[in-house]
Amino acid sequence: MNKATKLLVLAGLVLRLFLIFPGPLESKVEFFYNRVDLRNYYWPAQAALRGENPYALWASGQSGEFRADMAPLELALYVATVAVWNDPRALQVLFALFDAFNIVLLGALFRASPIKLPFQIFYVLGPLTLYNLVLVPQDKTILLTLTFLIFYLLTRDAPRNTFHVSRFTFQISRSTLLIIIAALLASFKWLSAFYIAPLLLFVSRDWRAFVKRGALFGAVVALAHLPWLPDWLYVYQFRAGRTATPMHTAPAVLLDAFGWFDKNLLLVLLVVSLGAIYALFWFKRIDIFETIALSVMVGILWTPDMDPVHLSIVVLHFLLIVNWSSRGRLIAVWGLSAWVAAVYALSTRTGFTRYGLPDAREIVGAYGSAQMIVLSYGLFAVVLGFYLFDKLRGRAVGRAILSGER
Repeated sequence: MNKATKLLVLAGLVLRLFLIFPGPLESKVEFFYNRVDLRNYYWPAQAALRGENPYALWASGQSGEFRADMAPLELALYVATVAVWNDPRALQVLFALFDAFNIVLLGALFRASPIKLPFQIFYVLGPLTLYNLVLVPQDKTILLTLTFLIFYLLTRDAPRNTFHVSRFTFQISRSTLLIIIAALLASFKWLSAFYIAPLLLFVSRDWRAFVKRGALFGAVVALAHLPWLPDWLYVYQFRAGRTATPMHTAPAVLLDAFGWFDKNLLLVLLVVSLGAIYALFWFKRIDIFETIALSVMVGILWTPDMDPVHLSIVVLHFLLIVNWSSRGRLIAVWGLSAWVAAVYALSTRTGFTRYGLPDAREIVGAYGSAQMIVLSYGLFAVVLGFYLFDKLRGRAVGRAILSGER
């Protein structure tokens, strides 16, 4: 880890801790905070610490306004965290520590790439990450850690990795480690389920290896879902029910405004989109890194309850596979990330009227409105445009970016 990475890790951690513990500036920071999800992370962990079953409480209507709508692996992590310090801020500190590790991972991932330092700085200070992952405390920092690890391992040439634990030394193949991490990601948020098929093809020499590693993926996912079985099944009933009505900033909301929304049609679009992406990978038109980014994009965009935080995850995936180190692209990424963060924040707040200022929602629209949704897609449209432009022009994308080609 070089000096620049160490300084950025320190700066990122200090900034995040300041936002978590703002002291005399708490009233000013609180104005922009949105801790709705944080409460839903903390409540079930606290309930589990008391020896209760948060899934059963939620399913029976005894949890009030709180939910336990997370996979068992995620809840177990939060239980372990609040067991150390029983306070919601403990979870925010956990997310901040994962953010610090993500900065280190970006440095290792882009060690020879021109976007190494721009990406690290953007992750530390960028409006997109600060708002969507800190001011809106989110478990997506952990999701990004697992994603960055997958990308990092895919760039390594070493067939095996050696680990030292106390006096013991053991080796594990890169392919096996990749599948385990992908399975942990699926157990956490199911994101890798959108690209596990091409990933298995990429790391398997033959059909036997494909089946063997597919079984490993399934076994890890199954084991991670054993705690609180079968009560956690209510999570999937709840999630399935939310697909009936589009919400947040999903494209499905715009389709619904025109009377075109049909959840079955979205499922068909998802399957067809993933099939097309897999075909492009099979015929070597795109590499595994592009396949992951594109699969995540369609997997998230065709979800009827997609929100701004999920859209930021799509954007970050594309920033991994395109060269945005030029001055013009840097200005576009930073400027538009500030714009969409402002759209997200202002669309939910009327507090500026207390100062005699007009309601900002007259400009950006209320949260979930067609106006707000269209305005919030600016950054995504631009980074997707970067990728398509560079791909069609034969410029470096995907693996070439990670290896430092221009």
